[in-house]
Amino acid sequence: MAKDQEWQTRRNEDWDYVHSMSRFYHWWIRRHFHIDFNVDADILPVIPGKIFDRMSLDYLLRDHAQRGKGIYHFYLAYFSPFWTDCQTEGYSSENFGMVYWKRPSADTSQSERARFFADNNCTKISHLLSHEVMRMKGKNRKEYLDFVHDLWHRHIGNTLDYNYYNDRFVRVSQSSLYRFATLDTSQISSV
Repeated sequence: MAKDQEWQTRRNEDWDYVHSMSRFYHWWIRRHFHIDFNVDADILPVIPGKIFDRMSLDYLLRDHAQRGKGIYHFYLAYFSPFWTDCQTEGYSSENFGMVYWKRPSADTSQSERARFFADNNCTKISHLLSHEVMRMKGKNRKEYLDFVHDLWHRHIGNTLDYNYYNDRFVRVSQSSLYRFATLDTSQISSV
């Protein structure tokens, strides 16, 4: 999602990555969790409006309800939620996820840009998607929140490496050219 005056810039600078990331996560969820659902990506331009129509988590939840609560919606937002129970600058609930989409400076090369997105955004997205996948597999809220948060702390504390993937979705090392980064799925699959 983007502010009305910025959506074309974001489309030009971020869209190729976001589109490839949506394909990656479709593959990742199917491959590691054996769940297959459609993944579509589009841009939600936000036009400034009345005070109650200002962009917020509440606004996104209303958009989610209008589009259909039975569909999983994930928003890449230009703001952090005011409240969250995750340390990801994101928020998740049933069939809903949003994360603050960090962007590098405009003069960043394409390969540096992809690495920036993988390190700063993909890891957080995989965190929130893991909540949803575990919920869909029948785990209770406390169980999947605690497990994923423990895993997250191990990753950010550098006691566990993320999983890194190249543009062909092949797992590679962190020292290689990678395009996507996720939580360690072997830890999640064991639950």
